[in-house]
Amino acid sequence: MRSSLCLVEIVLLAYTEKSTVVHSFTVTPSSSLSPWPQPSLQLLAAQKYRRTMVMRRRQQQQEQSLHSDSNQYAGIDSSLSSVDTNTKSSIEDDTTETTATVQPLEMEELLQLGDDEICEVGVNTVEQCDTIDGKLSQLSTSTNLAKCICGAGSFALPHVFYEEGVIGGTVALILCAYLSTLTMKSLADSKQVASASSFTPITSYVQLARVTLGERAANLVFILTLSASLGVCSTYLVFIGQTLESMSFDTTTMNIVRQVAPNVSEFNWEVVACSILYPLSLIRDYRIFSFTSALGVFAVLGGIITTLIYGIYVDPGGGLEVSFNAIGSLSMWPRSVADAFGGSFGTICYLFAVNFLTFPIINSMKNPREYNGAVSNAVSAVGIVNTAFAIVALGFYQDNTQDLVLDNLDNGPYLSALKLLLVVDLLFTFPIVLSSGRQILTNALLGEEQRTAGTSLSIEDEGETAQSLKRAVIVAGAVGATFALAQIGGFGQVANLVGGTAMGTLAFIMPPAISLALARDQLSDGESLLSLGNTKSTVDIALATFGVVLVSAVSYFTVQSMTI
Repeated sequence: MRSSLCLVEIVLLAYTEKSTVVHSFTVTPSSSLSPWPQPSLQLLAAQKYRRTMVMRRRQQQQEQSLHSDSNQYAGIDSSLSSVDTNTKSSIEDDTTETTATVQPLEMEELLQLGDDEICEVGVNTVEQCDTIDGKLSQLSTSTNLAKCICGAGSFALPHVFYEEGVIGGTVALILCAYLSTLTMKSLADSKQVASASSFTPITSYVQLARVTLGERAANLVFILTLSASLGVCSTYLVFIGQTLESMSFDTTTMNIVRQVAPNVSEFNWEVVACSILYPLSLIRDYRIFSFTSALGVFAVLGGIITTLIYGIYVDPGGGLEVSFNAIGSLSMWPRSVADAFGGSFGTICYLFAVNFLTFPIINSMKNPREYNGAVSNAVSAVGIVNTAFAIVALGFYQDNTQDLVLDNLDNGPYLSALKLLLVVDLLFTFPIVLSSGRQILTNALLGEEQRTAGTSLSIEDEGETAQSLKRAVIVAGAVGATFALAQIGGFGQVANLVGGTAMGTLAFIMPPAISLALARDQLSDGESLLSLGNTKSTVDIALATFGVVLVSAVSYFTVQSMTI
Protein backbone atom coordinates (compact mmCIF):
# COMPACT_ATOMS: atom_id res chain seq x y z
CA MET A 1 0.00 0.00 0.00
CA ARG A 2 2.41 2.70 1.15
CA SER A 3 5.06 0.87 -0.81
CA SER A 4 3.02 0.09 -3.89
CA LEU A 5 5.23 2.79 -5.35
CA CYS A 6 8.32 0.86 -4.30
CA LEU A 7 6.93 -2.38 -5.68
CA VAL A 8 7.05 -1.55 -9.36
CA GLU A 9 7.86 1.92 -10.53
CA ILE A 10 10.37 2.84 -7.80
CA VAL A 11 12.14 -0.18 -6.27
CA LEU A 12 11.91 -2.32 -9.39
CA LEU A 13 13.45 0.50 -11.41
CA ALA A 14 15.91 1.90 -8.89
CA TYR A 15 16.87 -0.71 -6.29
CA THR A 16 16.87 -4.08 -8.07
CA GLU A 17 20.11 -5.71 -7.05
CA LYS A 18 20.62 -7.77 -10.19
CA SER A 19 19.92 -5.09 -12.76
CA THR A 20 20.94 -1.68 -11.59
CA VAL A 21 19.89 1.73 -12.73
CA VAL A 22 22.59 3.91 -14.22
CA HIS A 23 21.23 7.25 -13.13
CA SER A 24 20.91 10.08 -15.61
CA PHE A 25 22.53 13.42 -14.86
CA THR A 26 20.87 16.48 -16.32
CA VAL A 27 23.52 19.01 -17.25
CA THR A 28 21.29 22.03 -17.74
CA PRO A 29 20.18 23.35 -14.32
CA SER A 30 16.50 23.86 -13.69
CA SER A 31 15.16 27.35 -13.16
CA SER A 32 13.72 26.14 -9.87
CA LEU A 33 17.20 26.07 -8.36
CA SER A 34 17.26 29.75 -7.51
CA PRO A 35 18.20 31.61 -5.29
CA TRP A 36 21.59 29.89 -5.68
CA PRO A 37 23.87 31.04 -8.52
CA GLN A 38 23.77 28.73 -11.51
CA PRO A 39 26.97 26.89 -12.51
CA SER A 40 28.51 28.30 -15.65
CA LEU A 41 27.81 26.60 -18.95
CA GLN A 42 31.56 26.24 -19.51
CA LEU A 43 31.92 24.41 -16.19
CA LEU A 44 29.14 21.99 -17.03
CA ALA A 45 30.50 21.43 -20.52
CA ALA A 46 33.95 20.68 -19.16
CA GLN A 47 32.42 18.22 -16.70
CA LYS A 48 30.51 16.51 -19.51
CA TYR A 49 33.65 16.44 -21.61
CA ARG A 50 35.65 14.75 -18.86
CA ARG A 51 33.09 12.02 -18.45
CA THR A 52 32.98 11.47 -22.19
CA MET A 53 36.76 11.18 -22.31
CA VAL A 54 36.78 8.59 -19.52
CA MET A 55 34.27 6.49 -21.43
CA ARG A 56 36.27 6.73 -24.64
CA ARG A 57 39.49 5.88 -22.84
CA ARG A 58 37.97 2.76 -21.32
CA GLN A 59 36.61 1.74 -24.70
CA GLN A 60 40.02 2.01 -26.26
CA GLN A 61 41.66 0.07 -23.44
CA GLN A 62 39.28 -2.78 -24.15
CA GLU A 63 40.12 -2.64 -27.85
CA GLN A 64 43.82 -2.74 -27.01
CA SER A 65 43.43 -5.94 -25.00
CA LEU A 66 41.65 -7.57 -27.91
CA HIS A 67 43.68 -6.27 -30.86
CA SER A 68 47.00 -5.26 -29.23
CA ASP A 69 46.51 -1.79 -30.58
CA SER A 70 49.55 0.21 -29.49
CA ASN A 71 47.95 3.52 -30.27
CA GLN A 72 45.17 3.21 -27.69
CA TYR A 73 44.80 6.91 -27.02
CA ALA A 74 44.74 8.14 -30.60
CA GLY A 75 41.02 8.81 -30.55
CA ILE A 76 41.23 10.63 -27.23
CA ASP A 77 44.20 12.75 -28.31
CA SER A 78 42.41 13.84 -31.45
CA SER A 79 39.38 14.79 -29.42
CA LEU A 80 41.45 16.68 -26.86
CA SER A 81 43.08 18.74 -29.58
CA SER A 82 39.96 20.87 -29.90
CA VAL A 83 40.15 22.01 -26.27
CA ASP A 84 42.73 24.40 -24.80
CA THR A 85 45.62 23.24 -22.63
CA ASN A 86 44.05 24.12 -19.27
CA THR A 87 40.94 22.05 -20.00
CA LYS A 88 42.96 19.05 -21.16
CA SER A 89 45.15 19.15 -18.06
CA SER A 90 42.22 19.40 -15.65
CA ILE A 91 40.45 16.51 -17.33
CA GLU A 92 43.41 14.13 -17.43
CA ASP A 93 44.57 14.94 -13.87
CA ASP A 94 41.03 14.40 -12.51
CA THR A 95 41.13 17.60 -10.50
CA THR A 96 38.19 18.71 -8.42
CA GLU A 97 37.86 22.09 -10.10
CA THR A 98 37.65 22.93 -13.76
CA THR A 99 38.83 26.33 -14.96
CA ALA A 100 38.73 25.56 -18.64
CA THR A 101 37.49 27.86 -21.34
CA VAL A 102 35.53 25.96 -23.97
CA GLN A 103 34.91 27.43 -27.37
CA PRO A 104 31.18 27.98 -28.12
CA LEU A 105 30.92 25.53 -30.99
CA GLU A 106 32.87 22.84 -29.16
CA MET A 107 30.82 23.36 -26.00
CA GLU A 108 27.59 23.01 -27.95
CA GLU A 109 28.79 19.71 -29.37
CA LEU A 110 29.66 18.45 -25.90
CA LEU A 111 26.29 19.38 -24.45
CA GLN A 112 24.57 17.45 -27.21
CA LEU A 113 26.18 14.24 -25.99
CA GLY A 114 23.98 11.79 -24.07
CA ASP A 115 23.29 12.43 -20.39
CA ASP A 116 23.67 8.83 -19.15
CA GLU A 117 26.32 8.19 -16.54
CA ILE A 118 29.35 6.08 -17.33
CA CYS A 119 28.76 2.55 -16.17
CA GLU A 120 31.55 1.53 -13.81
CA VAL A 121 31.41 -1.74 -11.92
CA GLY A 122 31.84 -1.05 -8.21
CA VAL A 123 31.09 2.66 -8.57
CA ASN A 124 27.58 3.14 -9.85
CA THR A 125 26.48 -0.44 -10.39
CA VAL A 126 26.09 -3.50 -8.20
CA GLU A 127 27.04 -6.52 -10.25
CA GLN A 128 26.78 -5.64 -13.89
CA CYS A 129 26.37 -2.67 -16.18
CA ASP A 130 22.72 -3.08 -17.11
CA THR A 131 20.82 0.15 -17.63
CA ILE A 132 17.18 0.83 -16.89
CA ASP A 133 16.12 4.20 -18.26
CA GLY A 134 13.64 6.36 -16.37
CA LYS A 135 10.24 5.76 -17.91
CA LEU A 136 7.67 7.48 -15.73
CA SER A 137 5.86 10.61 -16.85
CA GLN A 138 4.81 13.34 -14.45
CA LEU A 139 1.27 11.92 -14.29
CA SER A 140 2.52 8.40 -13.60
CA THR A 141 4.88 9.70 -10.95
CA SER A 142 2.09 11.66 -9.27
CA THR A 143 -0.15 8.58 -9.27
CA ASN A 144 2.56 6.35 -7.84
CA LEU A 145 3.56 8.87 -5.20
CA ALA A 146 -0.09 9.15 -4.19
CA LYS A 147 -0.19 5.37 -3.78
CA CYS A 148 2.93 5.57 -1.65
CA ILE A 149 1.42 8.16 0.71
CA CYS A 150 -2.13 6.82 0.83
CA GLY A 151 -1.54 3.46 2.48
CA ALA A 152 -2.15 1.65 5.74
CA GLY A 153 -1.74 4.89 7.67
CA SER A 154 -4.90 6.27 6.09
CA PHE A 155 -7.00 3.92 8.24
CA ALA A 156 -5.44 5.41 11.39
CA LEU A 157 -6.37 8.99 10.44
CA PRO A 158 -9.90 9.00 11.93
CA HIS A 159 -8.40 8.20 15.34
CA VAL A 160 -5.71 10.84 14.74
CA PHE A 161 -8.44 13.43 14.19
CA TYR A 162 -10.13 12.19 17.35
CA GLU A 163 -6.92 12.99 19.27
CA GLU A 164 -6.14 16.22 17.44
CA GLY A 165 -9.71 17.51 17.15
CA VAL A 166 -11.51 18.17 13.86
CA ILE A 167 -9.94 21.57 13.22
CA GLY A 168 -6.65 20.67 14.88
CA GLY A 169 -6.34 17.50 12.82
CA THR A 170 -7.13 19.36 9.60
CA VAL A 171 -4.53 22.04 10.36
CA ALA A 172 -1.93 19.44 11.33
CA LEU A 173 -2.52 17.42 8.15
CA ILE A 174 -2.39 20.47 5.87
CA LEU A 175 0.74 21.76 7.63
CA CYS A 176 2.53 18.42 7.43
CA ALA A 177 1.54 17.91 3.79
CA TYR A 178 2.70 21.41 2.82
CA LEU A 179 6.03 21.18 4.64
CA SER A 180 6.69 17.70 3.25
CA THR A 181 6.07 19.04 -0.25
CA LEU A 182 8.43 21.92 0.42
CA THR A 183 11.24 19.71 1.67
CA MET A 184 10.85 17.09 -1.08
CA LYS A 185 11.24 19.87 -3.64
CA SER A 186 14.18 21.24 -1.67
CA LEU A 187 15.93 17.86 -1.79
CA ALA A 188 15.42 17.67 -5.56
CA ASP A 189 16.86 21.17 -6.04
CA SER A 190 19.76 20.44 -3.69
CA LYS A 191 20.52 17.28 -5.63
CA GLN A 192 20.89 19.28 -8.84
CA VAL A 193 23.04 21.99 -7.28
CA ALA A 194 25.31 19.55 -5.43
CA SER A 195 25.72 17.41 -8.56
CA ALA A 196 26.79 20.40 -10.62
CA SER A 197 29.18 21.81 -8.01
CA SER A 198 30.82 18.52 -6.98
CA PHE A 199 31.41 17.12 -10.49
CA THR A 200 29.59 13.99 -9.35
CA PRO A 201 25.98 12.96 -10.01
CA ILE A 202 24.25 12.62 -6.64
CA THR A 203 22.33 9.35 -6.61
CA SER A 204 21.26 8.88 -2.98
CA TYR A 205 20.22 10.76 0.13
CA VAL A 206 23.31 9.53 1.98
CA GLN A 207 25.61 10.77 -0.78
CA LEU A 208 23.94 14.19 -0.82
CA ALA A 209 24.38 14.51 2.96
CA ARG A 210 28.04 13.49 2.67
CA VAL A 211 28.81 16.03 -0.07
CA THR A 212 27.06 18.92 1.67
CA LEU A 213 27.27 18.25 5.43
CA GLY A 214 30.07 15.75 5.86
CA GLU A 215 30.56 12.15 6.91
CA ARG A 216 28.73 12.40 10.24
CA ALA A 217 25.59 13.69 8.57
CA ALA A 218 25.84 10.93 5.97
CA ASN A 219 26.06 8.34 8.74
CA LEU A 220 23.03 9.90 10.44
CA VAL A 221 20.99 9.71 7.23
CA PHE A 222 22.22 6.14 6.84
CA ILE A 223 20.94 5.20 10.30
CA LEU A 224 17.66 7.10 9.91
CA THR A 225 16.92 5.46 6.56
CA LEU A 226 17.54 2.07 8.13
CA SER A 227 15.27 3.02 11.05
CA ALA A 228 12.54 4.23 8.69
CA SER A 229 12.69 1.01 6.67
CA LEU A 230 12.51 -1.24 9.73
CA GLY A 231 9.96 1.02 11.42
CA VAL A 232 7.53 1.05 8.50
CA CYS A 233 7.81 -2.74 8.24
CA SER A 234 7.01 -3.03 11.96
CA THR A 235 3.78 -1.06 11.42
CA TYR A 236 2.83 -3.57 8.74
CA LEU A 237 3.29 -6.36 11.26
CA VAL A 238 1.10 -4.53 13.77
CA PHE A 239 -1.57 -3.96 11.12
CA ILE A 240 -1.55 -7.65 10.19
CA GLY A 241 -1.66 -8.76 13.82
CA GLN A 242 -4.44 -6.38 14.89
CA THR A 243 -6.61 -7.12 11.86
CA LEU A 244 -6.35 -10.89 12.14
CA GLU A 245 -6.83 -10.82 15.92
CA SER A 246 -10.06 -8.84 15.58
CA MET A 247 -11.35 -11.41 13.10
CA SER A 248 -10.14 -14.36 15.14
CA PHE A 249 -11.97 -13.25 18.31
CA ASP A 250 -15.20 -12.25 16.53
CA THR A 251 -17.91 -14.65 17.74
CA THR A 252 -20.80 -12.90 15.99
CA THR A 253 -20.01 -13.34 12.32
CA MET A 254 -18.03 -16.62 12.32
CA ASN A 255 -15.79 -15.30 9.56
CA ILE A 256 -13.27 -17.52 7.84
CA VAL A 257 -10.40 -16.56 10.17
CA ARG A 258 -12.57 -17.34 13.21
CA GLN A 259 -13.43 -20.73 11.75
CA VAL A 260 -9.86 -21.67 10.86
CA ALA A 261 -7.94 -20.12 13.77
CA PRO A 262 -10.18 -19.04 16.66
CA ASN A 263 -8.94 -16.91 19.56
CA VAL A 264 -5.41 -16.34 18.26
CA SER A 265 -3.76 -13.28 19.82
CA GLU A 266 -2.07 -10.42 17.97
CA PHE A 267 1.35 -11.58 19.21
CA ASN A 268 0.85 -15.07 17.80
CA TRP A 269 -0.40 -13.71 14.48
CA GLU A 270 2.74 -11.59 14.24
CA VAL A 271 4.89 -14.67 14.90
CA VAL A 272 3.07 -16.52 12.11
CA ALA A 273 3.47 -13.51 9.82
CA CYS A 274 7.23 -13.37 10.48
CA SER A 275 7.58 -17.06 9.60
CA ILE A 276 6.04 -16.24 6.21
CA LEU A 277 7.86 -12.94 5.74
CA TYR A 278 11.34 -14.33 6.39
CA PRO A 279 11.57 -16.53 3.27
CA LEU A 280 9.83 -13.84 1.21
CA SER A 281 12.44 -11.31 2.37
CA LEU A 282 15.25 -13.56 1.11
CA ILE A 283 14.03 -13.15 -2.47
CA ARG A 284 16.23 -10.68 -4.35
CA ASP A 285 14.33 -10.43 -7.63
CA TYR A 286 11.53 -8.02 -6.76
CA ARG A 287 9.80 -8.44 -10.09
CA ILE A 288 8.09 -11.41 -8.48
CA PHE A 289 6.10 -8.98 -6.34
CA SER A 290 5.11 -6.63 -9.18
CA PHE A 291 1.52 -7.87 -9.21
CA THR A 292 0.94 -6.39 -5.76
CA SER A 293 1.01 -2.84 -7.14
CA ALA A 294 -2.51 -3.17 -8.55
CA LEU A 295 -3.49 -5.26 -5.52
CA GLY A 296 -2.41 -2.48 -3.17
CA VAL A 297 -4.33 0.22 -5.03
CA PHE A 298 -7.48 -1.89 -5.03
CA ALA A 299 -7.10 -2.79 -1.35
CA VAL A 300 -6.56 0.78 -0.11
CA LEU A 301 -9.27 2.39 -2.23
CA GLY A 302 -11.60 -0.51 -1.45
CA GLY A 303 -10.96 -0.11 2.25
CA ILE A 304 -11.69 3.63 2.23
CA ILE A 305 -14.84 3.30 0.12
CA THR A 306 -16.10 0.30 2.10
CA THR A 307 -15.58 2.10 5.42
CA LEU A 308 -17.64 5.05 4.22
CA ILE A 309 -20.41 2.88 2.71
CA TYR A 310 -20.57 0.81 5.89
CA GLY A 311 -21.02 3.94 7.96
CA ILE A 312 -23.66 5.36 5.60
CA TYR A 313 -25.84 2.23 5.33
CA VAL A 314 -25.00 -0.13 8.22
CA ASP A 315 -23.40 1.30 11.35
CA PRO A 316 -24.60 3.83 12.30
CA GLY A 317 -26.54 4.14 9.03
CA GLY A 318 -28.82 7.02 8.15
CA GLY A 319 -26.61 8.49 5.43
CA LEU A 320 -23.95 11.18 5.52
CA GLU A 321 -26.21 13.47 7.53
CA VAL A 322 -25.52 11.37 10.63
CA SER A 323 -21.81 12.07 10.29
CA PHE A 324 -22.23 15.76 9.47
CA ASN A 325 -24.54 16.31 12.42
CA ALA A 326 -22.17 14.53 14.80
CA ILE A 327 -19.13 16.53 13.73
CA GLY A 328 -20.39 19.64 15.50
CA SER A 329 -20.43 17.85 18.85
CA LEU A 330 -16.85 16.59 18.51
CA SER A 331 -13.78 18.27 19.95
CA MET A 332 -12.30 20.81 17.57
CA TRP A 333 -8.81 21.00 19.10
CA PRO A 334 -6.50 18.59 20.95
CA ARG A 335 -7.17 18.26 24.64
CA SER A 336 -3.48 18.58 25.51
CA VAL A 337 -0.02 18.95 23.97
CA ALA A 338 0.62 15.32 24.86
CA ASP A 339 -2.42 14.24 22.83
CA ALA A 340 -1.36 16.44 19.91
CA PHE A 341 2.19 15.12 19.66
CA GLY A 342 2.38 11.90 21.66
CA GLY A 343 -0.80 10.43 20.25
CA SER A 344 -1.13 11.55 16.67
CA PHE A 345 1.04 14.07 14.84
CA GLY A 346 3.75 11.52 14.11
CA THR A 347 1.15 9.36 12.36
CA ILE A 348 0.48 12.21 9.92
CA CYS A 349 4.25 12.43 9.32
CA TYR A 350 4.18 8.67 8.73
CA LEU A 351 1.84 9.34 5.82
CA PHE A 352 3.41 12.37 4.16
CA ALA A 353 7.08 12.44 5.19
CA VAL A 354 8.28 10.13 2.41
CA ASN A 355 11.38 12.20 1.62
CA PHE A 356 13.60 9.11 1.75
CA LEU A 357 11.91 8.06 -1.52
CA THR A 358 12.92 11.28 -3.31
CA PHE A 359 15.95 9.82 -5.07
CA PRO A 360 14.44 6.55 -6.35
CA ILE A 361 11.41 8.52 -7.54
CA ILE A 362 13.52 11.04 -9.45
CA ASN A 363 15.67 8.29 -10.94
CA SER A 364 12.58 6.51 -12.25
CA MET A 365 11.27 9.59 -14.11
CA LYS A 366 11.60 10.24 -17.80
CA ASN A 367 12.13 13.95 -17.10
CA PRO A 368 13.40 14.48 -13.52
CA ARG A 369 12.76 18.23 -13.76
CA GLU A 370 9.03 17.46 -13.59
CA TYR A 371 9.44 16.00 -10.11
CA ASN A 372 8.41 19.15 -8.24
CA GLY A 373 5.11 19.36 -10.10
CA ALA A 374 4.45 15.67 -9.55
CA VAL A 375 4.98 16.08 -5.80
CA SER A 376 2.56 19.03 -5.58
CA ASN A 377 -0.15 17.17 -7.48
CA ALA A 378 0.17 13.95 -5.48
CA VAL A 379 0.33 15.50 -2.02
CA SER A 380 -2.56 17.89 -2.72
CA ALA A 381 -4.86 15.13 -3.97
CA VAL A 382 -4.01 12.72 -1.14
CA GLY A 383 -4.34 15.49 1.46
CA ILE A 384 -7.86 16.36 0.34
CA VAL A 385 -9.04 12.73 0.15
CA ASN A 386 -7.55 11.77 3.53
CA THR A 387 -8.92 14.83 5.30
CA ALA A 388 -12.43 14.18 4.03
CA PHE A 389 -12.21 10.47 4.86
CA ALA A 390 -10.92 11.08 8.40
CA ILE A 391 -13.62 13.66 9.27
CA VAL A 392 -16.54 11.67 7.84
CA ALA A 393 -15.40 8.39 9.47
CA LEU A 394 -14.87 10.17 12.80
CA GLY A 395 -18.39 11.57 12.54
CA PHE A 396 -19.77 8.04 12.15
CA TYR A 397 -17.94 6.39 15.05
CA GLN A 398 -17.10 9.40 17.31
CA ASP A 399 -15.77 8.27 20.71
CA ASN A 400 -15.79 4.63 19.57
CA THR A 401 -13.31 5.28 16.74
CA GLN A 402 -10.67 2.56 16.92
CA ASP A 403 -6.92 2.85 16.45
CA LEU A 404 -7.52 1.36 12.99
CA VAL A 405 -10.97 2.36 11.75
CA LEU A 406 -11.33 -1.01 10.01
CA ASP A 407 -11.86 -2.49 13.47
CA ASN A 408 -15.15 -0.55 13.65
CA LEU A 409 -16.47 -2.66 10.78
CA ASP A 410 -17.94 -6.11 11.30
CA ASN A 411 -16.47 -9.22 9.73
CA GLY A 412 -19.12 -10.26 7.26
CA PRO A 413 -18.02 -12.21 4.19
CA TYR A 414 -17.29 -9.18 1.98
CA LEU A 415 -15.64 -7.13 4.70
CA SER A 416 -13.60 -10.14 5.78
CA ALA A 417 -12.42 -10.60 2.21
CA LEU A 418 -11.37 -6.94 2.05
CA LYS A 419 -9.44 -7.14 5.31
CA LEU A 420 -7.70 -10.32 4.19
CA LEU A 421 -6.84 -8.62 0.90
CA LEU A 422 -5.15 -5.81 2.83
CA VAL A 423 -3.24 -8.38 4.90
CA VAL A 424 -2.06 -10.28 1.81
CA ASP A 425 -0.97 -7.03 0.17
CA LEU A 426 1.13 -6.12 3.21
CA LEU A 427 2.70 -9.58 3.31
CA PHE A 428 4.05 -9.02 -0.21
CA THR A 429 4.81 -5.34 0.41
CA PHE A 430 6.93 -6.04 3.50
CA PRO A 431 9.92 -7.59 1.63
CA ILE A 432 10.17 -4.63 -0.73
CA VAL A 433 10.15 -2.03 2.03
CA LEU A 434 12.58 -4.14 4.05
CA SER A 435 14.95 -4.35 1.07
CA SER A 436 16.41 -0.89 1.66
CA GLY A 437 17.09 -1.68 5.32
CA ARG A 438 18.43 -5.10 4.44
CA GLN A 439 20.79 -3.64 1.85
CA ILE A 440 22.02 -1.01 4.32
CA LEU A 441 22.76 -3.72 6.87
CA THR A 442 24.46 -5.90 4.25
CA ASN A 443 26.68 -3.04 3.11
CA ALA A 444 27.56 -2.11 6.68
CA LEU A 445 28.24 -5.64 7.95
CA LEU A 446 29.68 -7.32 4.86
CA GLY A 447 31.14 -4.31 3.09
CA GLU A 448 29.49 -5.26 -0.20
CA GLU A 449 29.56 -2.62 -2.93
CA GLN A 450 29.83 0.34 -0.59
CA ARG A 451 29.90 3.42 -2.75
CA THR A 452 30.96 6.96 -2.02
CA ALA A 453 31.03 10.04 -4.21
CA GLY A 454 34.16 8.96 -6.03
CA THR A 455 35.36 5.65 -4.60
CA SER A 456 34.20 2.09 -4.17
CA LEU A 457 34.96 -0.45 -1.47
CA SER A 458 34.42 -4.18 -1.67
CA ILE A 459 35.43 -7.24 0.27
CA GLU A 460 37.30 -10.16 -1.17
CA ASP A 461 35.24 -12.51 -3.23
CA GLU A 462 33.74 -15.30 -1.20
CA GLY A 463 31.86 -18.40 -2.13
CA GLU A 464 28.24 -17.84 -3.07
CA THR A 465 27.11 -20.23 -0.35
CA ALA A 466 28.97 -18.32 2.36
CA GLN A 467 27.58 -15.02 1.14
CA SER A 468 24.04 -16.42 0.99
CA LEU A 469 24.31 -17.71 4.55
CA LYS A 470 25.49 -14.32 5.79
CA ARG A 471 22.64 -12.57 3.97
CA ALA A 472 20.18 -15.05 5.47
CA VAL A 473 21.42 -14.19 8.97
CA ILE A 474 21.15 -10.46 8.24
CA VAL A 475 17.61 -10.85 6.93
CA ALA A 476 16.69 -12.87 10.03
CA GLY A 477 18.05 -10.07 12.20
CA ALA A 478 16.12 -7.43 10.24
CA VAL A 479 12.83 -9.35 10.45
CA GLY A 480 13.46 -9.94 14.15
CA ALA A 481 14.03 -6.21 14.66
CA THR A 482 10.70 -5.38 13.03
CA PHE A 483 8.99 -7.92 15.27
CA ALA A 484 10.57 -6.35 18.36
CA LEU A 485 9.46 -2.86 17.27
CA ALA A 486 5.94 -4.17 16.67
CA GLN A 487 5.68 -5.00 20.39
CA ILE A 488 5.93 -1.32 21.36
CA GLY A 489 2.17 -0.79 21.07
CA GLY A 490 -0.72 -0.50 18.67
CA PHE A 491 -0.51 0.65 15.08
CA GLY A 492 -1.03 4.30 16.01
CA GLN A 493 1.74 4.32 18.62
CA VAL A 494 4.29 2.60 16.38
CA ALA A 495 3.40 4.75 13.36
CA ASN A 496 3.54 7.87 15.52
CA LEU A 497 7.00 7.00 16.84
CA VAL A 498 8.42 6.01 13.43
CA GLY A 499 6.84 8.94 11.61
CA GLY A 500 7.75 11.54 14.21
CA THR A 501 11.37 10.50 14.75
CA ALA A 502 13.15 8.82 11.82
CA MET A 503 10.86 10.04 9.04
CA GLY A 504 10.39 13.44 10.68
CA THR A 505 14.14 14.00 10.84
CA LEU A 506 14.65 12.95 7.22
CA ALA A 507 11.80 15.24 6.15
CA PHE A 508 12.03 18.37 8.29
CA ILE A 509 15.61 18.65 9.59
CA MET A 510 18.02 17.23 7.02
CA PRO A 511 16.61 18.90 3.83
CA PRO A 512 16.79 22.48 5.19
CA ALA A 513 20.23 21.75 6.70
CA ILE A 514 21.47 20.57 3.28
CA SER A 515 19.91 23.60 1.60
CA LEU A 516 21.58 25.97 4.07
CA ALA A 517 24.95 24.27 3.56
CA LEU A 518 24.72 24.79 -0.19
CA ALA A 519 23.65 28.41 0.26
CA ARG A 520 26.55 28.97 2.67
CA ASP A 521 29.03 27.79 0.07
CA GLN A 522 27.90 30.65 -2.19
CA LEU A 523 28.67 33.35 0.42
CA SER A 524 31.54 35.78 0.14
CA ASP A 525 33.85 36.56 3.04
CA GLY A 526 32.09 38.41 5.84
CA GLU A 527 28.58 37.55 4.65
CA SER A 528 26.06 35.49 6.57
CA LEU A 529 22.97 33.65 5.46
CA LEU A 530 20.63 36.15 7.10
CA SER A 531 22.55 39.23 5.95
CA LEU A 532 21.68 38.38 2.37
CA GLY A 533 18.00 38.96 3.05
CA ASN A 534 17.50 35.57 1.49
CA THR A 535 13.93 34.40 2.02
CA LYS A 536 14.88 30.82 1.18
CA SER A 537 17.53 30.70 3.92
CA THR A 538 15.12 32.22 6.45
CA VAL A 539 12.51 29.60 5.58
CA ASP A 540 15.11 26.83 5.87
CA ILE A 541 16.17 28.01 9.33
CA ALA A 542 12.54 28.19 10.49
CA LEU A 543 11.81 24.76 9.00
CA ALA A 544 14.82 23.15 10.65
CA THR A 545 13.79 24.66 13.99
CA PHE A 546 10.27 23.32 13.53
CA GLY A 547 11.72 19.89 12.74
CA VAL A 548 13.83 19.81 15.88
CA VAL A 549 10.84 20.81 18.04
CA LEU A 550 8.57 18.27 16.31
CA VAL A 551 10.94 15.34 16.58
CA SER A 552 11.75 16.14 20.22
CA ALA A 553 8.09 16.54 21.21
CA VAL A 554 6.86 13.43 19.42
CA SER A 555 9.68 11.32 20.83
CA TYR A 556 9.14 12.56 24.38
CA PHE A 557 5.36 12.32 24.53
CA THR A 558 5.18 9.01 22.64
CA VAL A 559 7.67 7.36 24.98
CA GLN A 560 5.81 8.90 27.94
CA SER A 561 2.49 7.45 26.74
CA MET A 562 4.05 4.00 26.43
CA THR A 563 5.28 4.03 30.01
CA ILE A 564 1.92 5.00 31.53
